[in-house]
Amino acid sequence: MVDLAKYETLISDLGKLESQVEILKNKYADTIGRNKELEVSLNEIQQDKNILHQKISEMESELDEIKLKSEEKTKLNSEEREEIKIKIRNLISRIDNHLSSDWSR
Repeated sequence: MVDLAKYETLISDLGKLESQVEILKNKYADTIGRNKELEVSLNEIQQDKNILHQKISEMESELDEIKLKSEEKTKLNSEEREEIKIKIRNLISRIDNHLSSDWSR
């Protein structure tokens, strides 16, 4: 009888262990599934990050181009200013010459 009680206790313990193993197995499967979902999300986020980095690079390039064009326009404006100054000096000189010729008459 003692052996029978030991066997029943062992079988009961094995049943408990089996149910705990089944619970752990289900938790493990759930964890694996969740990890796969997280890996997919991580990959999507990394792709989005790469796309955003590309957009940032494109925008920085555009900004550099705009800065360069702005500098060129400023340079042209200063060149145009010099040309206008020269033209004004020439006109003043011509007016002076014209006025001086009128005074001499």
